[in-house]
Amino acid sequence: MKQSITTAETLKLTTCQWQQTKKAVHKLFDRLGKILSKQKLSEQSLLMMVTLLFAVLSKPLIGVAQDAPPAGIAEIELERSRLCVPVLTQLDALNLRLQPLGIRTERLRQISAAIAIEDRTVMDSLNVNDPTEAAVRDWFLSDGRLAQSFVDTNQQTIQQQRVVGRELIKGTVQATLERIQSEAQGIIEEAGDFGPEANSCEGAILIRGAVIEVCGSEQNLICDAAKPANSDGAYRFVDSPEDLWDVQEFRPWTSPGPLQLGPEGQIGGANTLAFARQGNVLFSVTFRPDIRFRTDMTPEGIQTFQTLLDSIGFEFDHPELIYAPALEIRATLPEPLAGEDRYAIHFGAIETGDIIWGGASGTGAPIEISILLTPIHIVTLTQGEPLELTALRSLDDGSTEALFSLGLTPVNQVSATQALLAYMATQMPQDLNLLVPPRDY
Repeated sequence: MKQSITTAETLKLTTCQWQQTKKAVHKLFDRLGKILSKQKLSEQSLLMMVTLLFAVLSKPLIGVAQDAPPAGIAEIELERSRLCVPVLTQLDALNLRLQPLGIRTERLRQISAAIAIEDRTVMDSLNVNDPTEAAVRDWFLSDGRLAQSFVDTNQQTIQQQRVVGRELIKGTVQATLERIQSEAQGIIEEAGDFGPEANSCEGAILIRGAVIEVCGSEQNLICDAAKPANSDGAYRFVDSPEDLWDVQEFRPWTSPGPLQLGPEGQIGGANTLAFARQGNVLFSVTFRPDIRFRTDMTPEGIQTFQTLLDSIGFEFDHPELIYAPALEIRATLPEPLAGEDRYAIHFGAIETGDIIWGGASGTGAPIEISILLTPIHIVTLTQGEPLELTALRSLDDGSTEALFSLGLTPVNQVSATQALLAYMATQMPQDLNLLVPPRDY
């Protein structure tokens, strides 16, 4: 049964609802251990956020998303499987060439980590026939002798020697890593562009019969895996497109950790994410602080971030950085599966109209967006309201029909998002000052 919701009804925010919204925001912050008990939300700021929130809603929404497979899935997925055979064959060949380089890279990163903490247990595994690993072994032996000499004499010049030696061996390992990465990049460039099909083929579940049809008598990883006798391997198959729509996967919200520096010096961590899959439609949402260098932003952008922080009572005075709570959304979608012309990401049922993003279908590119959260949506998220991706079709009468939806599980959503929000409000500013020390101004 279809239900029509008018734009006026959707946008209507009564005085009672406004007071309820304010109470919900304050209640959330009170529950976070009184972290923000001294901060008060500005009604003006909240009103601005509410206005921005509801401005995205322009059309009525009708209908309930269907559970049956979308009407166009058979044709699209059969064609995908056929096109993916040559693409995946080329990718397999490329991966085979890159695999030894990847193993070597990971090995050197482990050695580099051992150098950083002076973990001498790695010495027994070092290959003396490899120039880089032999140099690392020689450094460990030399550094060990210097360490003992320092204990015996307490001469500070010895410590300086150790520091110089450690930096030199780190440079040696890094130079080898860069040569490997350069070689890998050359192999990738030699392979050329795999075309837009590559994005839709990697990780896809394929229709077995369509793959076997294209393979014929050819023997390679994907063709061999498609044979009914083979039940394991790097590829997943179903017998029909209808069976594909029955494949559903859900991963609960992950537990967040603190900020940390990645191997390339980038700031990572401090996030929680959930994932869902139905067929070859993949949908993931990450709740995280969107951390930016002020020099990379316009004055208007900085003000937007600051307004959001002020509206939720978060204090952050780093001279070079600024952040705001955000959702990072990713979704992989093929051509329209049921005649949809756009997609919407929203809290709860689509009929409520609580849409946080909308975009056109059939672009050929995966959805990759970052959305700053309003105070209202922070409350909605941290109270466990589930997020959904819905395919929509515009009707001649100006309304919009929901065709199918894919929702994230709310499992662990409340505890994970509230824990991360509390971390942003308290410890994260200190961690950022340690990871990116402010320069003297």
